[in-house]
Amino acid sequence: MNRNDYMSALRGALSVLPDEERASALRYYEEYFDDAGPENEQKVIEDLGAPEMVAAQILADYRELTAAPAQSGAAGGSAAPRRGWRGINPWLLALLVLLAIPIGIPLAAALGGVLISVLAVLAAAVLVVVVLVAVVPFVLLVGGVAFIVCSCFVWWHPASALVTLGCGLALLALGALAAMLMIKLCTLFLPPIFRGFVAILRWPFDRIRGVKK
Repeated sequence: MNRNDYMSALRGALSVLPDEERASALRYYEEYFDDAGPENEQKVIEDLGAPEMVAAQILADYRELTAAPAQSGAAGGSAAPRRGWRGINPWLLALLVLLAIPIGIPLAAALGGVLISVLAVLAAAVLVVVVLVAVVPFVLLVGGVAFIVCSCFVWWHPASALVTLGCGLALLALGALAAMLMIKLCTLFLPPIFRGFVAILRWPFDRIRGVKK
């Protein structure tokens, strides 16, 4: 079952409600799905439960709301409907914010320091990998080429020329091996490092979205 199937089943189960009440209930659950995002669609469906159960709860709440004024009228009273706050009281929210400032600012600073430290460690690790990948093979290859060029100028001493040429070829071989090794290590370790970096950056936003839901 996907979102469209779920909403269609819920719409059919709420067909006994007045149009305005049914539209209000359906709008609430449409916004709930929108806030969760397409990637969390199945999780939302699992959390909500079967659409028939959701509809039964909505209908029960509606019957209670409509039965209360009827009972008041039957008793001869004319009590006005009570007005409830939708959400938290703004004054209470402001008070909570003021009380949370002495704790929230140091906590936010500490979390920011931890996040910066982790990012610094990751950046240092990436830098080390880049240095190993780029510098070590480059130095070996350049050294090999330099030895080979130098061997061309000492052929008047064949033994020295051959030793110099051998050292140059050995350095070239080591440079090629180092380059292939570093490329292999990069393919193994750089993707997890970058995924971890992205996950750390997304963590505060995911927490905020989770609180909103």
